[in-house]
Amino acid sequence: MDDPTPWEAIRSIQAGVQRMEAAQALYVTQDQRASDKENQDLKLAALAKDQAEDRARLDSLTRNAWTALIAPLIVGVVLYFLLGGKT
Repeated sequence: MDDPTPWEAIRSIQAGVQRMEAAQALYVTQDQRASDKENQDLKLAALAKDQAEDRARLDSLTRNAWTALIAPLIVGVVLYFLLGGKT
């Protein structure tokens, strides 16, 4: 199986984060009626942890994607001028 491109991975993680946010909102709405406060807190903490991890991965992939796009451009401009490009 081929590795996804950085943009595909970013879109996939964004979709996952949105699903988790929707599930968390639904869970909070449904679980407000529940009497087990400790269980609710544990589940919300687990959801928040998963969401934070997904956001961290998304941030990392975004930085990597920008680096992959910008670094060659900068190198190209520097080489252009170093190799005698006209200004």
